[in-house]
Amino acid sequence: MDVVLNLLSESQTTVVMIFVTTTELLGIASAWHAINKVRTSQAAVAWAVGLVAMPILALPLYWVFGQKQFAGYRDAIRQVGEQHQASVEAVHRELMTDRNAGSATGESPLDVLADVLDTPLSCNNTFLLLIDGESFFNTLFEQIHSAKSYIYIEFYIIRDDNIGREFAEALCKRAQAGVTVRLLYDEIGCTKLTKTWLQRVRDAGVDVLAFNTRQGWANRFQLNFRNHRKLVVIDGQRAIVGGLNVGDEYLGRISWAPRWRDTAIHVDGAVARKIQAVFASDYYWATRRDLPEAVWSTIAEVQVVSGDQHGMAAVCATGPTDDRMRATMMFATIAGCARKRLWISSPYLVPDDSCITALSMARARGIDVRILIPEKADSWLVFLAGFYYEQQLESLGIPVYRYCSEGFMHQKCILADDNLVLIGSTNLDNRSLHLNFELMLAVADPGLVQEAAQMLEQDFAASDNMNASHGRLRPWYIRTGTIVARLFSPIL
Repeated sequence: MDVVLNLLSESQTTVVMIFVTTTELLGIASAWHAINKVRTSQAAVAWAVGLVAMPILALPLYWVFGQKQFAGYRDAIRQVGEQHQASVEAVHRELMTDRNAGSATGESPLDVLADVLDTPLSCNNTFLLLIDGESFFNTLFEQIHSAKSYIYIEFYIIRDDNIGREFAEALCKRAQAGVTVRLLYDEIGCTKLTKTWLQRVRDAGVDVLAFNTRQGWANRFQLNFRNHRKLVVIDGQRAIVGGLNVGDEYLGRISWAPRWRDTAIHVDGAVARKIQAVFASDYYWATRRDLPEAVWSTIAEVQVVSGDQHGMAAVCATGPTDDRMRATMMFATIAGCARKRLWISSPYLVPDDSCITALSMARARGIDVRILIPEKADSWLVFLAGFYYEQQLESLGIPVYRYCSEGFMHQKCILADDNLVLIGSTNLDNRSLHLNFELMLAVADPGLVQEAAQMLEQDFAASDNMNASHGRLRPWYIRTGTIVARLFSPIL
């Protein structure tokens, strides 16, 4: 610094000193903010040290990537509620039960999960498992064409490609037929979505909007939060939830992944109204407007017989507005409830410490805990970080399988015993656990659980068990990349 100052004029030196002093003060203030706001002590210490020692580098990184709380979402719902109280009350009723109230009626894994997440149970539902893109898109278009009153859709990624244009055409036709069509997309996930595609659906009468995570001053520089949910609601009676977005790759139409292994679930019944409430909350944030056409009247639900789990489900909607780590609690609860097996399928493996502890406790009880991840990468930084956690889990006796069949494995599925399956958008990584808006549908229906178990058995049969010795055989540059990538795990 002294050498630099000697080369500058007096006025230039003054400017540099003011800049350095201001940066240091901002770094100290931001470090104090990190100590008070960052959720984990390890991350808080790391940010604080970086902000004080290297404020020029750390300041922009912290204010773009360091935040864990998403500002304004609840305020948006409150603002809508001031004018549309009945609608907002319906959303709260569908999505939340009294906190810490122990509202569930039994002690099945689904009951316990509903209690922990303060989410209501729903019965009188029928389910259809949608395996891979062809099944998903066929059902998606069938449901869009069947809509009589309204369609609500939310995707993280939408492409202006062959299937994307077919999707646009389906929405346009229903909108032109007088059906209310509302579409939310994530502006970061859809950075390549063309203005031509958007204008086409808008001209047809589709209400299409970006979720807009950077809305409001508190979120202005936040590029780290994403709305990763994938959901479809038809007339408040039927819904689709899963891991697929809208793009040709989800049909295996790309060279590096001739099969895109993914899963979704179609539901017909009362839980569709709860999925509708998730969309309504996100729509309130994006627009500060109500959904006047939405039907919230109670759909008749049969009385639940003790021990009868047919048609039972619960919505697990999590995100950075939660006042508790509900996504982590979801994984931990299922791990604690499992008695025989706990199988997890996720395209990314960057778990937080709480999840690792819960999984290791389940394994210590003799549970068959296994994790399925892809052999191929669609995100290299996350892929490399996964090698570190793969070895850590192997050391705890938890095998990690890599899907080595031709293609890419993208499904998010959790199976506990023969009692419970969860399917949706939540990955086993820090981004899904802490930064993204996510949605999983937890189902206790015996028929669907059995079908999902058979599906996962086939997936594991098409996979290799990668033990820790494989890591020592990898090239040095892969091992080095793994170490570096792991350092970024809190924001992956």
